[in-house]
Amino acid sequence: MRHRITLLLALCLSLSSGITAQRMSASVKAGNALNSVIITLQPNFNFNNKLNELGFVIMVPKESPPGTPISIPTIQVLSTCATCLNTTFPAANWAQINDAVSDPNFYLFRFGCVSNLPTAPTLVINNGVPQDAVEIRFTNSTITPTQIRLAHLAAGGPGTAYGFNVVDGVSFDLTNYVQMFYGTGVVPAVPHPDETIGYNNTQYVSIANIVLPVNWLSFDVVKQGNDGLLNWAVANEDANHHYELQRSTNNTSFTTIATVNKSTNGSTAYNYIDAGINNLSASVLYYRIKQVDINGRISYSDTRTLRLDIKEGQINIFPNPVKDGFYVNIPFTNPDSRKVKLNLISSNGQLISSKQITTAQASNYYFDIKDKNLAAGNYNLQIIFEEKIMDTKKLFVSQ
Repeated sequence: MRHRITLLLALCLSLSSGITAQRMSASVKAGNALNSVIITLQPNFNFNNKLNELGFVIMVPKESPPGTPISIPTIQVLSTCATCLNTTFPAANWAQINDAVSDPNFYLFRFGCVSNLPTAPTLVINNGVPQDAVEIRFTNSTITPTQIRLAHLAAGGPGTAYGFNVVDGVSFDLTNYVQMFYGTGVVPAVPHPDETIGYNNTQYVSIANIVLPVNWLSFDVVKQGNDGLLNWAVANEDANHHYELQRSTNNTSFTTIATVNKSTNGSTAYNYIDAGINNLSASVLYYRIKQVDINGRISYSDTRTLRLDIKEGQINIFPNPVKDGFYVNIPFTNPDSRKVKLNLISSNGQLISSKQITTAQASNYYFDIKDKNLAAGNYNLQIIFEEKIMDTKKLFVSQ
């Protein structure tokens, strides 16, 4: 059984007239945000009108490779693409339906957005010139955009809402069925002889060769004696040149303390020791990593905080109240790979999130809750070590 990611695109355009020679194709390219791609449109005619609707479908394999399950990802339409059609299709207007058509091998997502034609701008897209349409980002899964195909399934796929088509205001289909997609890696490489054959066969464009920004998988900083240990792991590192490790005492002005070149042994896990941090006369240190691509493009990790003023033997949570996340400081005399479980529990006893970390990570672990959409109120953090409840800390989540 072959497993793949298939991204299907459905587009509806409002035009003043329909001419059979006028056709639209689509493709994808690397996005501006981490782990994101931009869907692009390209007409074979000079388009000068308003767009009415834009919709697309994403299919994510449930296993890759076969036998290895993939968790269902979170797919978000971004509003930060300066070149996309954000005014015509605002991010807030997108509707998403998960698994609208059941498939035993794929997670299915359908996105759709209808513009407000009276206020929508008139767009000019010249013949043969790609136009960025919308940017989407994948998170909370092992899936990466480099596995995506923008595609049309044979005969429109498992439902009428899952075909690839371009339609004008009088329901005239503008899809270029003889070759629906453009760019490197188009299948078929040679256009079909007619639209009927094209519609009834699978077509796609692969983006496996697109170089994406580094995807930050993890980044943490822990204190070891008089030193700070930075650990980070990444994906999509093909275009990476080096990392600049930066430190601050005020979370505003950062200084580069070291440069780490891209690994030459294929490893995407890194570490660095910031020696002698107790001599900096600071109670709190802030760390971030500046990543520089071979073409000069820059991305930054999240900022991590390391407190130096925590008393020996004291379990601490900060900040508290909490908004997007909090740090857990659990001191262990001999930190190693032994496991510690952190359970975030609501006031009525419901388990919200559970993390398993090592005693080494526990000295300064960042517990991220920004994707949990938690209501404001009181919560408990239960700390379990060697199958016993070590402590329970109260925290308050604010809006």
